[in-house]
Amino acid sequence: MGIKMIKLDSTVSTNSHIAEMIKQGKVDHELVVIADYQENGRGQGDHSWHSRKGENLLLSLLLFPAFLSASEQFQLSRLAALALCDTLEHYHVAPLIKWPNDIMVNHRKIAGLLLEHGIKGGRLSHTIIGIGLNLNQSTFPDFPVKATSLALETGETGDPEFYSEILINRIMERYGSLKAGDSGELEEEYHNRLYMVDRPGTFRFSTGEVSGVIRGVNRLGELLVEIEGRVVACNHQEIALVK
Repeated sequence: MGIKMIKLDSTVSTNSHIAEMIKQGKVDHELVVIADYQENGRGQGDHSWHSRKGENLLLSLLLFPAFLSASEQFQLSRLAALALCDTLEHYHVAPLIKWPNDIMVNHRKIAGLLLEHGIKGGRLSHTIIGIGLNLNQSTFPDFPVKATSLALETGETGDPEFYSEILINRIMERYGSLKAGDSGELEEEYHNRLYMVDRPGTFRFSTGEVSGVIRGVNRLGELLVEIEGRVVACNHQEIALVK
């Protein structure tokens, strides 16, 4: 894989582990941290990530994408989501990307992303890509969005470290394409894999629920929703897809 890997039995969260290493000046190179268990796995906003010990893939990848401006950070979220889809498609499931950071299979959540960035001089000084991928777990708590796993979808179980190598390789391949300036293809692929795109849905705003249609995601990572004939751009704090 060509990137240093740290394997942990348990940690608060893999993203937090890398963030602490950066704070202490202990890392200046690309790095993967993988754990069997997270004591406080984190998702977008105030959400948490639930995973039984040793059953799933829990990792964070540290990159130094100084070639991107702070306003281009969504490029990294997009490529990480597509790399997750690549990995799952290899095992004959059909994943879709539920904006902003979930991967869905058969309307159930199989994976999630949490990206955290450092910014210096208007550029991205570093990015931590946190990933939770349900591999072998067969039962889950009763989440608002039902969960699934690769084992439930395919009947097969596997070693998380084996899957981590496939996933990181796919991320780095797409990262190389992005560095080379090939972002147009990523944009088209992301749109084609977007969950509920061009289909009627119900969305929750602070003012209540409304009906609308997802039309895409813009370059800033905002969801484009058509409501009563007008397309509005919303960030993840302003809107949520209910169904």
